[in-house]
Amino acid sequence: MTLNKRYLRNIKSNLSFYISITLLTLLVVYMYVAISAAYTKEKAYLDEKVIEANREDGQFTLYNDMSDEDIKKYEEKWNIEIEKQYFTDAGLGDSKTIRVFRPSEKVNKYIISKGSDIDTDTDILISELFAKANDISIGDTIDITVNGVRKTFTVCGYAIRFDYLFCLKNVNDTFSISSEFGVGLISRDAYDSLISETSNGETYYSVVFNEDNEQEVRKNLYEEYQTSSYTSADINNRIQTPNDQLEELGTMTGMILPISIIFVVILMAVILGRKVKNEKKMIGILNALGMTKFELARHYSIFGLIPGLVGSVLGTILGNATTGYMMDLMIEGKLEPFNIKFDGKLSSNLIAIGLPTLCYTLAVFVTALITIKGNSIELIKGSGKANVHKNLRFSKSKMSFKSKYKLRAVLGNYGRTLTLIIGLAIGGLVLAFMLACTDSLEYYVDKSVDEIGSFEYEYFLNQVIVEAEDNSSFEADAVGFLASSFAAEDKNDIVTVMGIDDTSYINLTEKSGSELTPSDERYYISSMGSMLYGVGKGDTLKLFDINSLEEYSITIDGVFENGSQNLIITNNKTLCELLSLDTTMGIPLDSVKIYNGVMSKDSISFDDGLVLKEIYREDIKKQLDENILDSMKDILWVVLLLGAGIMIMIIFLMVNVLLSENTVTISMLKVLGYNDNEINSIITHVYHGIVALGIIIGLFLGIWANDLNFKQSASVYNCYVKNVVKPSSVMIYFGIAITSYVISLKLLGNKIKKVSMVESLKDTRA
Repeated sequence: MTLNKRYLRNIKSNLSFYISITLLTLLVVYMYVAISAAYTKEKAYLDEKVIEANREDGQFTLYNDMSDEDIKKYEEKWNIEIEKQYFTDAGLGDSKTIRVFRPSEKVNKYIISKGSDIDTDTDILISELFAKANDISIGDTIDITVNGVRKTFTVCGYAIRFDYLFCLKNVNDTFSISSEFGVGLISRDAYDSLISETSNGETYYSVVFNEDNEQEVRKNLYEEYQTSSYTSADINNRIQTPNDQLEELGTMTGMILPISIIFVVILMAVILGRKVKNEKKMIGILNALGMTKFELARHYSIFGLIPGLVGSVLGTILGNATTGYMMDLMIEGKLEPFNIKFDGKLSSNLIAIGLPTLCYTLAVFVTALITIKGNSIELIKGSGKANVHKNLRFSKSKMSFKSKYKLRAVLGNYGRTLTLIIGLAIGGLVLAFMLACTDSLEYYVDKSVDEIGSFEYEYFLNQVIVEAEDNSSFEADAVGFLASSFAAEDKNDIVTVMGIDDTSYINLTEKSGSELTPSDERYYISSMGSMLYGVGKGDTLKLFDINSLEEYSITIDGVFENGSQNLIITNNKTLCELLSLDTTMGIPLDSVKIYNGVMSKDSISFDDGLVLKEIYREDIKKQLDENILDSMKDILWVVLLLGAGIMIMIIFLMVNVLLSENTVTISMLKVLGYNDNEINSIITHVYHGIVALGIIIGLFLGIWANDLNFKQSASVYNCYVKNVVKPSSVMIYFGIAITSYVISLKLLGNKIKKVSMVESLKDTRA
């Protein structure tokens, strides 16, 4: 049909417009498909393998060990599974540690991700992230050292223990450093031989609950065997961090991305609809020639179908092709890689292709039907219902012609003005969010180490030390403290309560700048803890002993600035009384020092086996750099570029629509003698103020969204990142936005030169 030739002619004459619509559709569809496919596949794999490996629901240590017979009776009584876990930490070169496990039979079984299983007593399976970080390949030999004994093993493959999917050395650590710590598995005989030779093995118990009876079992364990530590899977960072990260991805794929797509799709549909309205004269002619309303609407709907279908199909193809890369950016740099093949989920692909295509097509179809309601003669004349309200003509005003025209263009066409503001706000939101997120993470890394304190070394001991007040077993520049871990009500987080009298090594500064001092019956909470639990000065917080589940209630007397530690500070005496150490140990608290941790400027030598965990200030900074700045910035910059692209294309489209809707006016101004530069200043400069408003709204929305994200994700990141925006980022934001606007005006300004004077004569022809 001859009419079908209009598709090619129309697209060719408005090529930049359709390319922009197609590219913008491609971008948002790509983000949805890539992340959605990654989340779906990773989540399904994790759920399946967690069951296959029988991952623990909790782990514990006891003062009174359980025999094999005790374990068997306990399992039958409570319908649970318990298995003793055996491991030893081995050295591998400079400051590298590989935690060697004896393979489990019931709980926390390993899964081979690459290579082959253990075949001989000289084979070893290791975690892949550790292997890659240290350039270890399958088939290589490695030398490990345990308590001075050196052993050589051959790497037969890479394996995952799903209780070490996020490979932390200590269960309550926040960050993993894959170059320095990993997991290994050797045969049971090889492990037993190694331990008998080195006398350096450690154990703990892992438990799986087959019924909802965890609380009862924990209480019974404490009463019968005196639990020395208990860590539920819900508060185990090795287990919970992967769940939290996948949950965040699930939120993105289930809510944030679809909403973003819908916003952009609706915006593009509105723009396409407005484009059709500019064709009302042609619609009137075709209607007068006998085409029915349905035929006309169907004809024009193709102009929406083409960019919707092309953009969404290309975005879907690209998204499926790069899902693995996207997953590497978002997760697999921090979690053990699953090495699974990504293939797009059919339903997600259908949504990604169908939603934009359907919305664009329907928007144009409906707009065409609405436009056809007008009288054909009026449509041909170009009058229709486009008359400006008489109050907006400013006929009695003494303003200049340019000022009157600009006000009428802005106020007289509120639909176009509102579309412009919303479009700019959406593009600005994405761009500003990414800039604010990057700035906030940099600020967190720079400030968090200072907020933690001024110590260079921090040691946590595996027993409580009691000394006379005038005696000290460590150097004078060291400070002892008592620390105990608690669970908070209705939260899956561990909070450390620290009893300390000398605060020279810690920061207790309130937001106002005033210093807090530990004293009797007073508890101060870190800003991170305050955010996690929603408590402040004067509020009551319920705590539970993680071993006995005994309940305590404390009143918060202040909040100190520390966004990287979930910490409560009191003095030593108050914590001793809270833990009833004065009665259980029978010691008068006023005459002794009680501590299980030490802070110092210099390194301290302790007796072998006394140190449970040691923290170096430089390591904290290194962990923050590697885990936050290096890993998170990769994806932030990718999304930042996408956000900038969306911003640029939306501005280009808005200016394009503005010029397209003013073709007749441009022609008339040429008839009246205005040159191209004068017309450009009248037509394209109309929306300077509106563009500025949309850009500013986008900036504030992006900053607000970043603040909301970090507040809601404090428990996921195990830290609270303060919302910070640098002046340089604000300048970058406005630079990108304004440059996009100026370039768009420049590029589309050429359209003014192409507009013929005849257009205005056509429009007024009777």
